[in-house]
Amino acid sequence: MKNLLTLAKTLRKRIGAHYRYTSAAKWPHYNQDTYLELRRDSDEAVSLANYLIQHLQDRHQAVTFAHAVGMPGYINLR
Repeated sequence: MKNLLTLAKTLRKRIGAHYRYTSAAKWPHYNQDTYLELRRDSDEAVSLANYLIQHLQDRHQAVTFAHAVGMPGYINLR
């Protein structure tokens, strides 16, 4: 379970990084390539988290993981 929570913490940082980048970056430092890379990485993190939530065998672990990653509504897709 500890490894699962560590993975959730890592994924939580990746999810939405592109949105945080646009709000933090100012005009001269904004880079479209960086934004697209962060968006792709965020989409992959969401996809992995969604897969794990749906396929964990223990429902309690799935609920705990969903809350830790910041996607509690995804437990209903199970």
